[in-house]
Amino acid sequence: MPSMVDRNELFDDLKSWILRIPGVTQATHRFGGTELQFEGVEFMNHHGPSFLDIRLSKNDQAAPLKTGTALPHRFAPQAGWVSFRIEKLEDLESAKKLIQLAYQNAKTRMEAHGTRTGQSKLS
Repeated sequence: MPSMVDRNELFDDLKSWILRIPGVTQATHRFGGTELQFEGVEFMNHHGPSFLDIRLSKNDQAAPLKTGTALPHRFAPQAGWVSFRIEKLEDLESAKKLIQLAYQNAKTRMEAHGTRTGQSKLS
């Protein structure tokens, strides 16, 4: 008989894992819920304990959509956003993989921005 899963507990475990990633902070999301950022760049947000919006690069977005691991984001799929539902313990590993991709994407974007900013200061 399958055991009941406490989504709040699953999400709390996931959020604790996310907040241990270097440079990650949380803030209130402009449409409600909470967003997670790397150096001020939002890479994901959540609305409740089971619904995540995750920003991937356009290249990283294609595979999880094709396999059904993630769903197209309702409002901003063109920007690389996908949606992900946590329904069972096994979903955490897939969520972590997508979140790690989103974090790396945000980190790369910030490093590229810093390089551009640094170059303009040297000119």
